Amino acid sequence: MKILITGGSGLVGSHLTQMLKNKGIEVVWLSRQAGVRNGIVSYKWDYKTSYIDHKAFEGITHVIHLAGAGVFERRWTAAYKKEIHDSRIETTKLLAKHLPDMPLLQAFISSSAIGIYGNSFQTTPLKEDAAQGKDFLARTTIDWEAAADLIGEQKIRIVKIRVGIVLAQPSGALPTMVKPIKLNIGSPLASGEQIISWIHIEDLCNIFIKAIEDSSMNGIYNGVAPNPVSNKTFTENAAEILHKPLIFPNVPAFALNFILGKEKACSVIQGIPASSVKIQQQGFSFKYPELKAALADLLKS
Repeated sequence: MKILITGGSGLVGSHLTQMLKNKGIEVVWLSRQAGVRNGIVSYKWDYKTSYIDHKAFEGITHVIHLAGAGVFERRWTAAYKKEIHDSRIETTKLLAKHLPDMPLLQAFISSSAIGIYGNSFQTTPLKEDAAQGKDFLARTTIDWEAAADLIGEQKIRIVKIRVGIVLAQPSGALPTMVKPIKLNIGSPLASGEQIISWIHIEDLCNIFIKAIEDSSMNGIYNGVAPNPVSNKTFTENAAEILHKPLIFPNVPAFALNFILGKEKACSVIQGIPASSVKIQQQGFSFKYPELKAALADLLKS
């Protein structure tokens, strides 16, 4: 078994790479720069010029596609929205074009996002067949999954993991979410009732590993923990674990609109409740099904 990972140096990719190495599985990366990082060989690719070093495909049995520009790293200008979109869709199309160069390929496992359901004030967890949203992230994710379907046309097993809010250290969403709490200025955002569908990074990586090892996995699975929570509950649990008070009122929606821009702020003011039932029915068992245990593990230092 030999795994090719795109976006391997990112939050999920680097963690997943180490877990695969610990299992004795060979991993290589497709990256914007060739070289060797922490013992992992990286081959260059560039979706903007349709370039891939074909040496990356030698002996590959599985592809884990995680590449994509960070959604919340920068303000959503028109140019950056295009980068968010193209870094997911065009990379997927480029990989589809080069499938004949991977004759040993058994499965293509692609990251996706629960953003496909669209932001709302809904609280009932959504299953994979729920209606799709119409906002920017929903439309981007719809295009992303459609691009992955091009690979399925070539009789390769396709698994798409719709990822929720990944909780990890020392980077990703969690440090940003708890920073105000650590500074004693933490408070729920907007109504505080919007749902956060979260997952501990170890559980998420184990879902990807199951998708590699379980040949019966096909199609779409939500990559979220079984117990989504409200923004208020998340904030209160984090504050309790950090032994910090919550003395300030909720951050008003108009302030978030001003700071983030109205379109991006919707992703914070509203929520996306997602169901983990399907992946559990597939036989997956979560190490961190409850938020408090996940936060305690990640914030204990």
